[in-house]
Amino acid sequence: MANPESSSRVAAKVGLFILIGVIILAAAILTLGTMRKTFITRIDATATFGSVNGLTKGNNVWFAGVKVGTVQEISFTPDSKVRVLFSIEDKSQPFIKKDATVRVSSDGLIGNPIILISGGSANTPMIQSGHNFVVENDVSQQEMLSTLQANNKNILAITSDLKGLTADIRAGQGSLGKLMKDEALYASISKSMSTVEAATRDLKKGAASLASLTDKLTAEGNFINSLATDKEIYPSIKNTVASLQSTSQTLKETTASAQKTVGNLEQTTNALLNNPNNTIGVLLHDPKAANNIRQTISNLESSSAKLDQNLEALKHNFLFRRYFRKQAEENEKKKKEEQKMQTANPQ
Repeated sequence: MANPESSSRVAAKVGLFILIGVIILAAAILTLGTMRKTFITRIDATATFGSVNGLTKGNNVWFAGVKVGTVQEISFTPDSKVRVLFSIEDKSQPFIKKDATVRVSSDGLIGNPIILISGGSANTPMIQSGHNFVVENDVSQQEMLSTLQANNKNILAITSDLKGLTADIRAGQGSLGKLMKDEALYASISKSMSTVEAATRDLKKGAASLASLTDKLTAEGNFINSLATDKEIYPSIKNTVASLQSTSQTLKETTASAQKTVGNLEQTTNALLNNPNNTIGVLLHDPKAANNIRQTISNLESSSAKLDQNLEALKHNFLFRRYFRKQAEENEKKKKEEQKMQTANPQ
């Protein structure tokens, strides 16, 4: 028959071995879970920085917001720069191009330092193991803090200036302060603005009136519109003016002829005075006939003078000015041609 103590001892040993096995299995599972990326294929890459801002071994490498590797080694170069060796997962290699750049950034505003890969052209080949990245200059946290401090000083100076400006305005100093404090100045400016507004209204009325007048003058059927658009009116006016000029010239010649006739009559009158039987003598001795002749000559001279005045007025009228100017140019041209002909064919 078996010893009870011996059976208990065997059971305890078996239980102990089972417990130890369970502990070892759990530790192995946890270790493999923690180091699940240990067997992933990686490539190595380097970059040389002027400063790494607290970057240490084991910090992460990010690309496009995804963790793609870790920092493996940090060392100094002969020129006192920092050379960083980091690994990149093999599955991320096709997406990282040779013209991509790296910089030291942070995981958040005050998070752990990281290496950030950015950029890269689609047509550029992917990186290979041992690739040396170009470093992109990044603004460090210290530089950011320095910039913030400088901005704070500027804001403080601006605030001080605004405070002084506000105090001057309240005290009535400067143009704005005087405008706010001096009621007489404000009233003067207000009156000036009212005058400007009134002048503007008058100007608008004048412009509206001018536009209305222009519309009326250019309306269809108006004389100005007809003169500008009708091709028959202008030639008719031109012919009328030509006729008036011809009539005036004829009257001038008639008047000159009449004056010459009167002169001849006066010369012959002395010879015919003693011959009352002659027709001319009878005419000269008859006061009524002589007065009729003188009145007729006076009327001719008056008509000629009035026609001259009418022609002079027509020359200054804007409707006929163009015609007279053209006629004057043609007369001047004819005179020059006659002078040239006289010069070419001297007597």
